[in-house]
Amino acid sequence: MGYFAFFLILTAASLLWTAACTAAAARSNRRRALWLFLGLALPVLALLPWLLASGYLAFDARMRPNWFGAVLTVVLSALIGGLAIAIGGLGKLANATTARAAQWPVIGLFAFAILAKAVSFGTLLILDNAVAAEARAMRVEAAAIMQTALPPAVTDAENAAILHTQAAAALAAATDLSAADGLFNAPAIDASSPAVGALLARHAGLLDTIRRAADMPGCRFARDWTRPSIDMLLAEVQGCRGEGRLLALAARHEAATGKPAAALADAVRLGRIGRQVGSEPILISHLVGIALDATALSVVAEILPTLTATDAPLLDDPALRDLVASTPSLVRVINGEEAFGLSTFANFADGRERIDDLGRLASDPNVAILPQDEPLSLLIEPLSAVWRAFILPADIAGYRRRFEAYRQLVTGGVDQSRTWPQTQKQIDGIEAEIRRTGPDGFLSRLIVPATDAVLRSQSMAVARHRAAEVLLAATRERLATGSLPESIDALVPARLPSVPRDPFTTDAPLHLKATPEDLLVWSVGPDGEDDGGPQKEGEEHDTGNDDIGLRMPVQEAGVTIPPDSNRTAE
Repeated sequence: MGYFAFFLILTAASLLWTAACTAAAARSNRRRALWLFLGLALPVLALLPWLLASGYLAFDARMRPNWFGAVLTVVLSALIGGLAIAIGGLGKLANATTARAAQWPVIGLFAFAILAKAVSFGTLLILDNAVAAEARAMRVEAAAIMQTALPPAVTDAENAAILHTQAAAALAAATDLSAADGLFNAPAIDASSPAVGALLARHAGLLDTIRRAADMPGCRFARDWTRPSIDMLLAEVQGCRGEGRLLALAARHEAATGKPAAALADAVRLGRIGRQVGSEPILISHLVGIALDATALSVVAEILPTLTATDAPLLDDPALRDLVASTPSLVRVINGEEAFGLSTFANFADGRERIDDLGRLASDPNVAILPQDEPLSLLIEPLSAVWRAFILPADIAGYRRRFEAYRQLVTGGVDQSRTWPQTQKQIDGIEAEIRRTGPDGFLSRLIVPATDAVLRSQSMAVARHRAAEVLLAATRERLATGSLPESIDALVPARLPSVPRDPFTTDAPLHLKATPEDLLVWSVGPDGEDDGGPQKEGEEHDTGNDDIGLRMPVQEAGVTIPPDSNRTAE
């Protein structure tokens, strides 16, 4: 009803202005043409930018709902109604010597036109205030959603975040670890070299801090979660990446120097750090957690060939089984991202952020999309009010619909049971529905994550974990028989309950292949095509190869490569 009143009053203001100018023209012979031009052209010219803007939003940006029809109606009413007023007002009554409009109250009509314009702006402010009132509710909702997504609260004595913060500071201060041309950042490192042993010895205290952090039962970084913001500092997350690299190097060195138990323990710790980081309801934390999880599984694959028969009990360690069996979940991060988005919408809805701040979200924080110098900067607040009143509510509604759909998708089994083709089909359905009702608004386009890429990374994590299960089973087979299996089928049912499915296919199994250097287990990846297995780290990257999996070296004592081992489970 408020929008109808706004357009109705705007139309009345235009017609009253035309009537006032027509009355002035009827009283003036010398400036009649000027008054008629001002009366007919000014209302249309003033509305023309809004007509062009609403047309762009309706037909180019395809915004839903769009206001082109309403604005066009006002323009046509101002034009056609103004012409009717001008023609009728300048006509003469029978037996009259002056035009009808000469009897109209000029000052009164101008006053009413100005008053109607003021009322239209007042109506706009009412609509703007209604959106601002929703901002308060969105902040409360965002805080409630965030509270459900947070990791459990822990005491300082059990909080790994405190130790991670100390480790991040120590990493930043260690020049031999931060130097771009140092050993730690070299493209390839021989983990068995004395230089690596010396580097690890120098940082034994730092490694002890990292290990103690990984062994903590909980992790919760100190942040003001009641006011979720995309500007939250995530230096701790980047610090955990450095911790992971150092711990992975330590695990590889321990494996290369005959300490498989210590190596596996550190690989498990690396996976725990990934979970600790990923427990925060922030997308970047989730992605870093997945990256650390992938590194942990890769390190395990490198350690397994060093195990001997006496090390077999290590494979039954519950911590190792938990690392391999547990895939990071997306539910927490989807809820957290929705809360961050609602909080951002609230900042724009109540005017804490203005339309020119959209450019800062999109690019350089020092760049605005509208001029900041006077007098053009005076347009920012009126334009922001129009955007908040007419565009932002639909943007918020679309954002809510999108996240509700993705929440249902994630809680419906994307973590394990659903295959990527099934997930992709549902994503396509969600996107098609969004296109049908209108694409994302300006703000949604800036703050909505590439959810399909996030879900794809989740399926990639599932593929790596299933590959790790196969490698553990293959290692058990090697320790028991002295030979690696010829296929995944050969591990069923003695070592595996069933052949793991490839999450990037409808119902196909993972692939297994042995080469003179490695045993590979892989998924065909997002493109659904088998590229022969994942590329070895350090090789020139083939852009067409997106296979996902793990490589286990086989050039170790006691490892036998079976003949004709380039097979896929049937």
